[in-house]
Amino acid sequence: MVSVYGTQRIVKVCFFYTQGTRVGQKVCSSASSNGLRWSPGLEVFGAFSDSLDPNAPQTVFNIETTRINPNIY
Repeated sequence: MVSVYGTQRIVKVCFFYTQGTRVGQKVCSSASSNGLRWSPGLEVFGAFSDSLDPNAPQTVFNIETTRINPNIY
């Protein structure tokens, strides 16, 4: 099942971490359509080495989604 959020179908999700000026690798998963129905994308994994320094910039989890009209296949 591919998610419909509000009035839009989520067809791609990407995430990455940032810490100050450091930017981690962006990792994405995309749904696919066979013209009749949508299938979810593969599960993905991302990692980011955090700092134990209490004065280091805060690590932030960033997420991006791509959404389309849910009637599009």
